[in-house]
Amino acid sequence: MFRNFPLLLIAAALFASAIVPASAQVPPARALFLDLDTVFSQSEVGKDIRSQLQVMLSEISSREKTTAESYVDREQALLASARDRDPAVLQKEWEILQAEKEGSGNLFQIERTAVQSASNNARRQVNAVLNEIMQSILVERGANMVMSVGAVHVGGVDYDITAEVIARLDKRMPKLKVERPR
Repeated sequence: MFRNFPLLLIAAALFASAIVPASAQVPPARALFLDLDTVFSQSEVGKDIRSQLQVMLSEISSREKTTAESYVDREQALLASARDRDPAVLQKEWEILQAEKEGSGNLFQIERTAVQSASNNARRQVNAVLNEIMQSILVERGANMVMSVGAVHVGGVDYDITAEVIARLDKRMPKLKVERPR
């Protein structure tokens, strides 16, 4: 009996596949390809977002540099007055200054994290529009999936929708105001 068990399994599988209605069978895969990095680097909204983020980060860096220079000046002034001061008071003022300096550095890091959060939020907003654009292209082309260009080893140019997605995104969403969380 156990010798015929594999044959019974094969027969059962064939029987089961024969009774599955045609509508329940999986349609053939028809894939389109997209390079999402190119979409974000070449689209108008991607350039706009990058520009806004660079301005935010430059502003933070500029203030951080000015603040660091201020701390250096204060440290030098404190050290220059060391001969005329009580060492315990001088030590206490030095510790306060260092704590201030560290706190300032932490605040700048928090600001950078807020910019990263703003970047992520902007990307989510663009992704929502991109999903709508890709859905409409899928319907228009009779495809049922969009894959990353990086996952494709061989494929026709006709199936790469990157340029079309960029054109539609530029038309639909050329700019996006990036808001830093408060």
